[in-house]
Amino acid sequence: MRRKASLIHVFCAILGVFAASLRAAPIRVRTSDEADKAAEVFESLYGAKVKAVKATRDAGDDIELAARLLAAAKEATKQPGFLAVLCEKAADLAGGHPTGYGTALAAMDLLARTVPERGAACAARTLEIRQQQFDAARGDEKKAAGELLLGSLLPVIEAKEKAGALAEAAALYRKARTIAAATDSPRADEIDARAARLAQRMKTAARIADVKALLERDPANVSAREGLVRIYLVDLDDPAEAAKHLEGVKDKSLRKYVPAVAKGVEAAPELACMELGEWYRGLGEKVAPGAQAAMYARAKAYYERFLSLHTPDDLQRTQATLALKEIQAAFEKSGGPPPAQSARGRWLDLLPLVDPAKDVVKGDWKRRGSALAIISPTKNGRIIIPVAPEGSYELQAKFVRTSGDCEVAVILPVRSARVTLMLSASRGHQSGLSLINGKGANDNETTVRPGTLVNGREYALHITVLAKGGQARIAVLLDGKPYINWRGPQSALSLYPNWHLREPGCLGLGAFASVVVFRSVRLKMLSGEARLLRPAAPRRG
Repeated sequence: MRRKASLIHVFCAILGVFAASLRAAPIRVRTSDEADKAAEVFESLYGAKVKAVKATRDAGDDIELAARLLAAAKEATKQPGFLAVLCEKAADLAGGHPTGYGTALAAMDLLARTVPERGAACAARTLEIRQQQFDAARGDEKKAAGELLLGSLLPVIEAKEKAGALAEAAALYRKARTIAAATDSPRADEIDARAARLAQRMKTAARIADVKALLERDPANVSAREGLVRIYLVDLDDPAEAAKHLEGVKDKSLRKYVPAVAKGVEAAPELACMELGEWYRGLGEKVAPGAQAAMYARAKAYYERFLSLHTPDDLQRTQATLALKEIQAAFEKSGGPPPAQSARGRWLDLLPLVDPAKDVVKGDWKRRGSALAIISPTKNGRIIIPVAPEGSYELQAKFVRTSGDCEVAVILPVRSARVTLMLSASRGHQSGLSLINGKGANDNETTVRPGTLVNGREYALHITVLAKGGQARIAVLLDGKPYINWRGPQSALSLYPNWHLREPGCLGLGAFASVVVFRSVRLKMLSGEARLLRPAAPRRG
């Protein structure tokens, strides 16, 4: 227990330094003059009130004034400099007491959405408040507070990784693991997997540094130059960066193919697609298992582009089709993860990927032709779609509820966060996203009343999930009409424990005490890739 307490105290210290460094950095909303004027206006309106409440020992008047400042900020969205001052002062007043945490978090949420350039500072402040919530919580509340803290921490870690601050990201992952272990978090496996990927990335970065140091000492070392190109090409799957290091390389295949693949799949002409697909497939057969997925995914993309351009039903088309099957077979034999699907700009059918024998979390799920159904009423019945969209995406689903009057659910990953879209929650009283800042679909800004669904009627969902930096937008159309439109920090999103999936980052379907048939579910990536957990389940019958 002493060791765990010590680790958490160290974590708090690191978060404090991290948050303070971001808040201390001067960030101009527009111009320094505008910021000064905003501060003057604030002082004239609220300066005396702030001094008065700070002079008392009662936290209630601080929190009450913070709520008034937040309300004023919501009226000042066209004056970002003034809004920033209002939100920051509201967080200062409310963030020091448990009953004010909600107001402080709402202020940071509003500021991050309205003034995106303040996003990093708001994320740091949110993280600090979530840590205070976690420290103060007890019993079951500790688990909920831990999930919210992890929801704020993981986007910060992603930002560190993106900025190349790998050592800092690794340290924060260790702290995330401590929180997950202390609260028995369902995110523990996800955090372990992310930390392992980062550790591998750090090893690769060290190898690159060693090779570059060797080349500085001996610029004529051809083997080292070719090794550097292969690290970027294979280990990091970054052909554009590999192309920057071709000078002095003598390997003919690298000199021929790397410049071509550096231009991207979309730039390859028809015949080149076949040749590049074969080259990448050959690389996949030779490299270590950890790098196979990326090589086969590249090969697959070139073969698929060839098939989209090459219309004659001839030997070359047959060759490309069989090559795709060989790639699939290689992964089925090895048991490793299948190649990622970019699905960018095209729709990917998801239901054929689901295997009820492997993917059910709870409930009696069966195939009905090409559809997927939960065939008996179950509390929190849910099934995994073995696809993890890593980026922004659109999701379309058609479904029919045949009996029951409760939730139809879609579990949505949003980068490192997750949230459930609840339709017809509480026997149709409302629909909404759950959870938003710890609040369910019946009590947050996405709540739609009533949320009634008619049994026997087919409904069409179109969901757009946009994730950039630490922010997100989730827009839901129901039967082509706007239904839900939410914007905010990814850290505000979480799941009730009884809707969690065992696979990190995956999509999921669910129902509560109802029989539901999902007739189709399709995914289109807008950015990033869709990572498959395994090849598609074989079709029977």
